[in-house]
Amino acid sequence: MSKATKSKSAKGTGRKSLFAAEPDLDFDQSAPEEQEEVEQEIQPRFERPAPGRCLAEAAVRAAIDDDLTARLNGGETLVVAVQVPTPAWVQQIERCFKRLAGRALVIGRDGSDRTRHKADFGNEGVADALAEGRPVIGIATSPALLPGSLVAGSDVSIDIAIDDGVVNDAITRFVGAPARPPAVDGLGALDFGDIVVNFRADSSAAEIVNRLKRAANRRNAPRQDRLPKLCDAVEFGEARDFGLALGNDLAEYRARNLKWNDIAGHANCVFAGDPGLGKTFYAQILAEHLGVPLVVGSLSEIFATTAGYLDSVVKGIRDLFQRAEAAKAALFLDELDALPSRANLEGRHLTWWTPVIAEFLLLLDSATNGNNREMRFVWAATNHVDRLDPALLRPGRLDRIIHFRPPGPEGIASILRHHLDGDLAGTDLAVMGTLGLGRTPAELSAVVKAARRAARAERRALACDDLIEALAPKANVDAATLRRIAVHESGHAVVCLVLGIDELVLVEAIGTTGAWGRTLMRHREGIETRAVIEGRATVNLGGRAAEVVVYGGDCSGNAGGNVSSDLAIATRAVCGLRASMGLGDGLAYLADPANATALLRMDPVLRAAVEADLTRLHAGAVDIVARHRAALDAIAEALVARRHLSGEEVRAIFDANRPADGRGGH
Repeated sequence: MSKATKSKSAKGTGRKSLFAAEPDLDFDQSAPEEQEEVEQEIQPRFERPAPGRCLAEAAVRAAIDDDLTARLNGGETLVVAVQVPTPAWVQQIERCFKRLAGRALVIGRDGSDRTRHKADFGNEGVADALAEGRPVIGIATSPALLPGSLVAGSDVSIDIAIDDGVVNDAITRFVGAPARPPAVDGLGALDFGDIVVNFRADSSAAEIVNRLKRAANRRNAPRQDRLPKLCDAVEFGEARDFGLALGNDLAEYRARNLKWNDIAGHANCVFAGDPGLGKTFYAQILAEHLGVPLVVGSLSEIFATTAGYLDSVVKGIRDLFQRAEAAKAALFLDELDALPSRANLEGRHLTWWTPVIAEFLLLLDSATNGNNREMRFVWAATNHVDRLDPALLRPGRLDRIIHFRPPGPEGIASILRHHLDGDLAGTDLAVMGTLGLGRTPAELSAVVKAARRAARAERRALACDDLIEALAPKANVDAATLRRIAVHESGHAVVCLVLGIDELVLVEAIGTTGAWGRTLMRHREGIETRAVIEGRATVNLGGRAAEVVVYGGDCSGNAGGNVSSDLAIATRAVCGLRASMGLGDGLAYLADPANATALLRMDPVLRAAVEADLTRLHAGAVDIVARHRAALDAIAEALVARRHLSGEEVRAIFDANRPADGRGGH
């Protein structure tokens, strides 16, 4: 078909006349008669054009119409701002517009030059081009990268997007024949290079599409984990309820019974909780339940995969949000507290971080705005919700906090059942649910792996006893050491029951890594008074107090040693009471509770006061244990024999061995 014939046939088709899908695609202005004569004499072999050019021209063709093309090539001095999905698109789209509108000044910026790719650079060139009567076209991933005068004076804004129609057009141009391949699910997750690498020599349209499908699947579903159904995942408690409610709302939206804005107000949130509680795993389960792709990223990952300079970090954050938007995916931001709160920054740290935080908030606003974005979710996870910048939690952003807590017996049984993957199918796991109390989902996964290793070592099938041994392993110690461990843990239990501040959940004397035993308590909700804080510190000192009573002051080092030890926890509590909560001798706020102990090295007055408090509380714990020596011995004896006691079992032993005067228990 000659170019003259092509123009005539496209006249009534609107924008389809732009970059018609012919193999040369070169905006040749040769006379139609001359080209028709050549075509009559020679039928040249079709040479495939560059795939990048095919994709770029197909994307531009989908974004603009013939009227705008005519205006760009006429006498009008238009200013056009073009936004592309990612930096990888900039160069090819820039070349495309230069071919389309040869007289225009075309400015492409991908953010790679932190000196030139910013709003205050290039404004004079824009003004000069317009004064000469030339159109100006700016191309970037964000308007902030383009000259400020271009953005402010733009007459037309264009979004370059990737969809099935664009890819079909690109394939048609590449193979030289009309192509109507099937849709590619998750196409938006593929960047420019991800797409064109699948356009290969001598490939058919179907082969290209098959490669694109495989690439999209890899991008959209990188996880290899076998996911439980959200409705069955009772271990997630509040988070499960949130996900099920969101799923119901999304079903109503898809049925056109709800507007997207009705959902967006409560769909974006922060998952808060201690490490190992499955926040990232839950995000995968939730995305699966909602039927949306999931893009996972974190600020620490951005630092690790970029040069670490301010411009590269900002660019990395933009790329992450753009990748999620292109894929129409939920965005999960792990370790959100890696973005510091500006309230805790000073000097050059504040200067460096302010533009990073500002850009993050700008992108977050765009992603969570229900008025101009559909099918977008933003979830984030943190182990320290108190360290987040308050601006992140403002209404309309991540204004809902979903708390993750250690699972109860039913949740533990559910987690174990999932990781057992069909093994021990007929076994009641209720006992395991009790044995596993206090363990995180990550620890429970490791328990199942340990049980499987034990069974493999003996070349037999997994048995219930393997799981019990993995949950409550026998301490590989002599009888005297086991007795001391049991006495120590029983001391915690006795003081806990006497003071009654918190609920006793379990006591164990087992050979777990990092500790020979543990006493687990569940905090009762209430106001934190000085009596409550000191009471909990006294419980932490109860193990050492028991060793003082039973061994005549010959204590072991079990109460200390690391930041999670009894002494460390008690010290943080008492120091925070004085330095953070105004419950000591003064009202000055000196540090947050988690970091208050750092002051002890520098402030001898505070150190002396905290030491005096700890000595007084330890003496109180010794007194409690001494008065309940019979209960202490009975609990320790049962613990040596059984290794694991529930809170109810310990309470029964305690009640059966109360002192004759009846004092102590609440």
